Amino acid sequence: MLLGSILVDGLVTGCLYALVAVGFSLLWWLTGIIHIAHGAVYLIAGYTMFALAVSLGLPFAVAIAGATVVAVVGGAAIQQVIYRPFQRRAATEDAIITVSLGILIIVQYLLVIIFGPEGVSIDAGLRKPLLADGPRVLDRFSLIAVLGASVAIFGLHFLLRRTRLGKSMRAAAENDSLAEVLGLPIKRIQMIAHALAAAMVVPAAVLFLCDTGVHPPEALHLVLMAAVVAILGGKGSVLGALVGGVVVGIAESGMVFIVDAGWRQLITFTLLYVLLLLRPQGLFGTKAV
Repeated sequence: MLLGSILVDGLVTGCLYALVAVGFSLLWWLTGIIHIAHGAVYLIAGYTMFALAVSLGLPFAVAIAGATVVAVVGGAAIQQVIYRPFQRRAATEDAIITVSLGILIIVQYLLVIIFGPEGVSIDAGLRKPLLADGPRVLDRFSLIAVLGASVAIFGLHFLLRRTRLGKSMRAAAENDSLAEVLGLPIKRIQMIAHALAAAMVVPAAVLFLCDTGVHPPEALHLVLMAAVVAILGGKGSVLGALVGGVVVGIAESGMVFIVDAGWRQLITFTLLYVLLLLRPQGLFGTKAV
């Protein structure tokens, strides 16, 4: 039972990390931006979901659709309104990272001012066991998290590998200057990538909202974990983000049963250090030439 609990909890945690990490990894690979503001999009999605479902009393499906639209528009707006002017002026990577962090902080404070510092949550009853007399580990939340993350991530993998848009993104990621010379609309591709990354974070925001809640101070930590998972899985690897998330999730879950929960980050970064020593490009990344 203990082993089953560790595996299920780790798998669920890893899938939630992966949903955030896959968008972070996509933008890092395609645009070179360390997208700390990804945490702001996560918060916007979660709070929009709460406002629509609880404050306005809309049906759950409508609230999810609304949160997705707002998150996608917000993600694309960050690229168009904030990042692009800095890129046009040839701003340094340090400047863009600072701006990205600033976006996250501004959104955090605005949400605290509007909704209060406690965060928001929805009791959707997803932690009930699937069977009336079944074990606690087999609940609806775990099933929805694993299946939902798998469908979303494999769907994105298919898009990148099998569609014209995905092939254009891969070409832009390999050499954006050459791709632009060949006629690919690089700016539009980057905007679509931001929209896709925002859409991928919505399921994570909804699931967190229906479990532990969405809390502004935790957004930066979540982005940090997404960066760890993205690096571990390999830059730009969608399936690598999923595997990396599961590895980190199971490692964290297992260590909680051995040491205090406060040691989780130490375990996570030690694992990252060891694996990158063995494979610097990440689990599914390619070596730089």
